[in-house]
Amino acid sequence: MDEGKSFINATRVRLINFHLNIKKATIAQRTNKREQVLVDHAHDKLHCSFWCDPNDGESHMTMGSVLVCRITLLVIVTVGSAFPALSLSERTPKHFDWVDTSSPRATLNSLLIGTQRYYDLIRDEGYRRKDWKELSNIIGQAERLFDLRDIPPGHSHDVAHETAALVREALARVPLPALNEVPDEDEMAARMKAGKSVIYRVPNTPFEIARTEAGPHVGRYQFTKDTVAYARDFYDEIRIYPYQPKQMSVKGLYEAYFLSPGPWIPKSWIQALPDVAQHEFFEQTTWQWMFLVATVAFLIGAIFLLHVFIIRISRDWDRLYQNLLLLLRPLTAIVLVLWIEEFLIQHVRITGFAARAVDFSSHLIILFASVVITVVVGNVLAELIVKIRRFEGKQLDQQLIRLLVRVMSIVIAVVIVIEEMQQVGFSIATLVAGASVTGLALALAAQDALKNIFGGIELALDKPFEVGQRVKMKNYDGEIQEIGLRSTKIRTLSGHQVTIPNEDVAKLDVENVGRRPYIRRYCNIAVPYDTPPDEINRAVNILQEILSVPSGNRTTSRSTGESTAAGESDIMPEPHPNVAINQSDFPPRVYFNELNPDSLNILLIYWYHPPDYWDYLEHAHWINLQIVERFNSEGIDFAFPSQTLYHAGDEKRPLTIGQQWVSNSDARLHGTTQENGSTFDVKSTPTNLRTDFPSSDPEV
Repeated sequence: MDEGKSFINATRVRLINFHLNIKKATIAQRTNKREQVLVDHAHDKLHCSFWCDPNDGESHMTMGSVLVCRITLLVIVTVGSAFPALSLSERTPKHFDWVDTSSPRATLNSLLIGTQRYYDLIRDEGYRRKDWKELSNIIGQAERLFDLRDIPPGHSHDVAHETAALVREALARVPLPALNEVPDEDEMAARMKAGKSVIYRVPNTPFEIARTEAGPHVGRYQFTKDTVAYARDFYDEIRIYPYQPKQMSVKGLYEAYFLSPGPWIPKSWIQALPDVAQHEFFEQTTWQWMFLVATVAFLIGAIFLLHVFIIRISRDWDRLYQNLLLLLRPLTAIVLVLWIEEFLIQHVRITGFAARAVDFSSHLIILFASVVITVVVGNVLAELIVKIRRFEGKQLDQQLIRLLVRVMSIVIAVVIVIEEMQQVGFSIATLVAGASVTGLALALAAQDALKNIFGGIELALDKPFEVGQRVKMKNYDGEIQEIGLRSTKIRTLSGHQVTIPNEDVAKLDVENVGRRPYIRRYCNIAVPYDTPPDEINRAVNILQEILSVPSGNRTTSRSTGESTAAGESDIMPEPHPNVAINQSDFPPRVYFNELNPDSLNILLIYWYHPPDYWDYLEHAHWINLQIVERFNSEGIDFAFPSQTLYHAGDEKRPLTIGQQWVSNSDARLHGTTQENGSTFDVKSTPTNLRTDFPSSDPEV
């Protein structure tokens, strides 16, 4: 049963292929063109072996045989449609897979079949929309016939079907062997077993078919890399020779494939152009070159006008919306480039070197636009993140987010560049090596800038200060105005702006005044030495009263210092000023702490909360006024730098400066007399008075 099904399926496929030959023969008989019936010998061998004599390469078909075959085909298809397991719609895909690369014979025959079918579709009316799907299918499968491992992935599609057309045109001008003379799968297996070469060269040509040893088509037989490389050169050499009699079915394939317009351009329009427009040079006709130049000019003009338009309308826009609008430029460029490439390749039919140039240029433009899109999207994403309420006012965090997003954008852009460059033929090893050398050169040339950038990263991570905070660093005292990736700007208290590289800032000792939790006041109040102890105690108590918060629900006006009971005024009373210096952990401190050389010192310390400098000064002003008023009312004097002079003979403060105590023996020795602890010169001779200052030696 299974063998019967296989036989019926094989028969139906043969009938379908034979039906195509019948249709060609019918057209040939109607137009009286014998060359339409003369198909390739190998083509006849494959499609007519079921109906014709195996030793005869030509099919002997009459109108009667045509009618019989059509009736037979109709019966087989009708019967097969009744059995779902044998239905052609289930067994055959929408686009018939015509490529077989199991042997040199199958590969060569597949080339002949595919190019013949392709030419049959475009011979009379050129490229039509209704045939475009089938043509695309044939072109897509043509890649399996050739070893394209040395061709960049982005060019393999175009190279494959161009090479197929060139090889077929060249084969049409040389005598081809019978199909049964080309090695099949069994013969090649026997050669491999015997250790012989598995390469088949088509006679009279440099075209070779060999077994592929690597790549996605390993084990299949494909036209070699050399065939792909030399197809154009060999065709240029042999194109002056006439077609072989049995190859007239592809006469004009080169002109129809390479020099005819696509579906968007009617063929009649091109045929109506003068002869000079049909002249071919550099593998293209004059009209194709004109279309190419006009299309490129249109692309440049469109991108330029779009750029001018974007600049004018977004001049006063917000930074976020400017970045969003800037996305329009690369996106438009990508769309235009893809459309123009499709138009030039598929409809103007640019081929060969010009097609490679167009494809390469489009890849570069798309690559550049993709990089721009990546960077702009990164900027937009960064701006959206920094607008979150959590990051408001935190410029350092915003800078760090922008930096991280930009680094990610650069990494993605590098990946896109490497991937796209591979598509146009650059090896990844070359790209990595070039990127390494370029990166090293840039790093050496921009090492100072990189140091500052890394310094900025350190500042962003450590966060020693933020914008708006007052700091002291490198002999500068001022407010942080801007924190960039390269430098930090400080507005000093004198109004000058100072720019310090981030590399230096990261190494400096920074005193962040803006982050202090309070402002401490350390005040010394001096009173004279002749102040009695009870007055000193009274001064300390007065200071403690001034710094305290009065008991009860009372408030004090800072302007007058007068206390008012709550509810006595319609104006909402302010908290007592001393609330700011009377915190649970930081109460005011007052001590008689020091005996200065010229005064007695009372130490006053308090901590002002919160650390608002101008409020602190206002409170200190109020405190000072109260101290002066209270001390004056109590009669307590303030000491000031002074020096006290004592006169000799003062009974309260006797002086012994210039006199020295001596023993009686010394006195007798020197003629002096000691009385009541004093030494007098009995001779009344001033020179005998010892005027040495008292010694610090206790034995003296």
